[in-house]
Amino acid sequence: MQSLIISLSKRKNFIFFSLLKVLVMVLALITNIFIVRELSLNDYGVFSVALMSIGLITTFGFSWSSSSILYFGSKEKSNTGKLNKTFWARNIIIFVSLIITSFLFLFFHKQINAYIGEDFSFIILIWLYVSVAEDYLSQYYLAVKKQLLSTMLSLTAKVIYILLIMLFTFDVRTLIILNIVSHASVLFYILGMNKNDVGKFEFDKEWFKEILNFSLWQLFGYSGLYLINFGDIAVIKYFMTTEDVAIYNAAYKLFNSIANFAFVVTSYYAASITQSFAKGDSHKLRSFFYKERFVIFAVSTIAHIVVMLFSNQIITTLYGEKYSSSVPIFIILMIGSIARYLAVFYTLYYNANGKHKVLQYLNIFRAILNLVLDVVFINIFGLLGPAIATTTALILTFLFSVYYCEKRIYKQCQHERFIH
Repeated sequence: MQSLIISLSKRKNFIFFSLLKVLVMVLALITNIFIVRELSLNDYGVFSVALMSIGLITTFGFSWSSSSILYFGSKEKSNTGKLNKTFWARNIIIFVSLIITSFLFLFFHKQINAYIGEDFSFIILIWLYVSVAEDYLSQYYLAVKKQLLSTMLSLTAKVIYILLIMLFTFDVRTLIILNIVSHASVLFYILGMNKNDVGKFEFDKEWFKEILNFSLWQLFGYSGLYLINFGDIAVIKYFMTTEDVAIYNAAYKLFNSIANFAFVVTSYYAASITQSFAKGDSHKLRSFFYKERFVIFAVSTIAHIVVMLFSNQIITTLYGEKYSSSVPIFIILMIGSIARYLAVFYTLYYNANGKHKVLQYLNIFRAILNLVLDVVFINIFGLLGPAIATTTALILTFLFSVYYCEKRIYKQCQHERFIH
């Protein structure tokens, strides 16, 4: 008992951080329950397609460069006590990216509206700019190891969003507007930033080139992640009905909330693990990869099994009997979620050791494989097909990471001081 208490005490910050993330996930699920129950199957299908479009613009508008603050900012902070070179380098990148994305989006807004089935292009563009500001703050707090404050941004937005949808009647357009308002409300967290961290404008050409190179590879990989996250829906919309989109997306949203919780590990540990690799601290690396990793995975696997056993009750209780067809889809996707929880530790290794190109090639391969299998399996298994495709792609790419990373992690953890 005493050893358990000591073990929990050592991990209290991570546990508290994880609990806040769980709370964010739970609030997201509660919000989705309200939305699913209020909207018809067709309207929820339209909302799902609208979210797919929002995902497109945020992916190519800013998400691809956001992690540069976390990985490069934490390195700079460790070496100099501030991160203004990283901050201003990303400012230049994001400025150019936003201009290009905005013009492209405005140019194709009619096509986007026609695809969604509603005139949403303008409010989706507003969503982009609000998301950029929120993401900036979140990544900054992660880079300076204020993980709890970073999580509070998401928690604040989710609480305000759920309060708004409880107070107001809504259709699909109103939902998007309420989402924008709730996320815009977190901008007051800018008051918690340390001005000395960002400082005055400073441009380091070599540092900028490194960040740009890293970010462009992230763009390459994020293109694949976008296809993974929304390719299933696009294929279902093409081959099946809007109602089928709603059935699948109900299961996928629940799966994605659980699976994406795996990135709590990268969010919390990225700064310290990056610094440990940079300093050659093999003791901390051994502790993380050969102790902490196994504890986290064991707990997450048990949680997955419990969720799968009660999946029918969970789906029908949350969404109602009309979504009972989502249950087998959800169970299949949860198998893929287990693989994601294993693979997330390798994301830390890839990014902390300059192997981001390998990671992004892997993401692209997974996306293409996922999309090809979507088309093949939907014609064989119907609505279960995309779920089987997603899970298959997750397992295969995880196995590659095991082959590529494990021997390298072991080698670096065996030396008291190692050289990259």
